[in-house]
Amino acid sequence: MSLLEKSHAVILGGFPASTRDRDEIIFRTLIGVYAVSPVLFVFIEMSPTVVAFVAALAGALFLSTKRLSFAEGTKSLAVALGALSCFIFSSVLWSDDKTRSLVATRDVFSYSIAAILLFQCILALTDAQRDRLTKSSLTGLLIGTLCVMGRELYFAFCTEDPRFVGNIFTLHKITVYGAFFAVILLAQSKPLWKGIAAIFAVLTLLYGQSTGVDVAIIIVALIFAIPAKYRQCAFVVFLAVYLFLALIAPFVVSPLFALLEARGWLAFHPGTFAARLDLWKMISPHIADRPILGHGANTMRNAAGVVVNPTYYLLVDLPSAHNIVFDLWYELGVLGIAVYGLLLAAIMRTIGRLKGPCHFMAGSCLIVAVVELSVDHRIWLSWVLGALVFTASICILNCRSVAQPGTDKRTKGGAAVSVKR
Repeated sequence: MSLLEKSHAVILGGFPASTRDRDEIIFRTLIGVYAVSPVLFVFIEMSPTVVAFVAALAGALFLSTKRLSFAEGTKSLAVALGALSCFIFSSVLWSDDKTRSLVATRDVFSYSIAAILLFQCILALTDAQRDRLTKSSLTGLLIGTLCVMGRELYFAFCTEDPRFVGNIFTLHKITVYGAFFAVILLAQSKPLWKGIAAIFAVLTLLYGQSTGVDVAIIIVALIFAIPAKYRQCAFVVFLAVYLFLALIAPFVVSPLFALLEARGWLAFHPGTFAARLDLWKMISPHIADRPILGHGANTMRNAAGVVVNPTYYLLVDLPSAHNIVFDLWYELGVLGIAVYGLLLAAIMRTIGRLKGPCHFMAGSCLIVAVVELSVDHRIWLSWVLGALVFTASICILNCRSVAQPGTDKRTKGGAAVSVKR
């Protein structure tokens, strides 16, 4: 079958080009969204803010043509996300900036609804529809990854100042998208997909200028080299160490900064590492002021009185702690850290039920998200929430996880789950 014939089969699915079938029209819209979204992410940096809602709307329209009840797993997800939204909303009661906390609640609740509708739509697809949507999304991811690499090379060799701050901010966003794209491509069986992912990793390590993505790439590469039967153990160990460090972080950052500063080791990397450590040291005393409930969701942004006599931190404002752990400690206290830990543990438990490439894909996407949020961006950013929802939906789609209850497949939440190796 030629490339044109394959494209025709994916887009049209055996229907005429001008079909009046409502289900098919809505489904083609979904195919279009998944095919073009990765490229939009690269060239319109804030596009995940809108794309997740557009995909969810298409999913809702698709579900409206069916008389299907929500799967047990989706209901459990809805309850969990609802509880999370309520917890964030409750922080308004003690927030230093109630408006910002309400905005955080609105965004988390909105993207939670989008996620539930989109995930349920994917679970309701037939095998043929999932196959078509998977192929279109992989094509979009391939093109999107190539576009990220092209922009990395452009900023590195075709601009007067590769270190221009605007270029760096752009790279910080698009390389996050590219890391998610590359992980999904790496989990595919074809060598071409894996080769593109490997090239992206090398170029990003050389020219990406994002420490968080660089660290995530190295960790994912190490896990990829581990035999499949040991990967779940590696994921669990990573998560356990991460959560332990998250719990003690505010109490050890000041002594650590003093030790490294006294030995002159911070001078080797005065940019990202030293500046971050300096910022976290300045945040720690404010965490101690309200260690249980924090200062309210989304209040770290431009928090007054945090940056005092910095040594390496040179930004004129305070966009965030550049670390989700310190953001949550400051904003939601130890209770927020506990909720974050429970959420990660629940996600890892779900990932542990997967097998083969699906397991590696989902676990590695989680690592990319955790590492990136622990070095660069805030969880409250709309484009971050949109990118996470979209990436999770692609992982669900690629796992092709729906089977009828009563089969001999693995089951989760009352719905059977089957994973192709």
